[in-house]
Amino acid sequence: MLIAAATIVTITAGAASLWPADRQAANPAATAGLQQNERPLRERVELLEQELRESAQIQRQLLELVEELRQSIEGDMGQPAGEARPASSRVGQSGVSERPRAMGRRQRLQQHRQSQMQRLLDAGMDPGRAQFVLEKTERFQFEHTRLSYQYRHMADKSSEEARALRQQLEIHSNPRRMFSHLLSAEEFELYLEANGGRQEININRVVPDTPAQNAGLRAGDRIISYNGERIFHMGDLRQQVYRVPPGETVAVEVQRAGSNNRETIYVPSGPLGIQG
Repeated sequence: MLIAAATIVTITAGAASLWPADRQAANPAATAGLQQNERPLRERVELLEQELRESAQIQRQLLELVEELRQSIEGDMGQPAGEARPASSRVGQSGVSERPRAMGRRQRLQQHRQSQMQRLLDAGMDPGRAQFVLEKTERFQFEHTRLSYQYRHMADKSSEEARALRQQLEIHSNPRRMFSHLLSAEEFELYLEANGGRQEININRVVPDTPAQNAGLRAGDRIISYNGERIFHMGDLRQQVYRVPPGETVAVEVQRAGSNNRETIYVPSGPLGIQG
């Protein structure tokens, strides 16, 4: 509580010190001029723009203060008790030393990687494929940024190349979506098991007189995929529904209530009429 209070005081004090003195006090001349419309419109616009620039500068400086504070807090919280670092790295007057933050971060990353590998192996995945999953996971953010960069700098975003790039960006929207395309169906199930279990849409209610009811879907059924794309939640389903134009027939993979078997049903494109 004392630390939180001190943090608030520090940020508040920083904000006060960053705000110029002539901005803290009211400017009677400017205020009166604006209120009475005595200044030309251009001069009033320039005054407003100057105030906005100063406000933006203050905001940037405050964000820098917050970032410095965050890094300081992470350094304090990330140090295991009782560990010491070399004398050359000591800080403070007490003489108590810590392991460098960079080393602690590397250790945590290595432990996390080992934990991920063990979960994949425990789920039954082949060690070589588990290593493949880890490597792709570590490159996921880079690949997403690379694709976004390429798309951002494309001159013609209506071209076939741009369309293909948008599809890749959708695949790389999250690691789970990416692995649904990179792994076999069996491997993907193991991947899901290692990362919190399978996830599908559980149908709670079927709206009467809708494609879902006409196709025989019932409460308790689960939707596994729509139009060949794995579905994890209602947002996924809506996204895939919107991608299919009207007048087409769509394959929907479902798992019936009380059964482990899957079957494929066919529905017209458009909303299904279910509540999950």
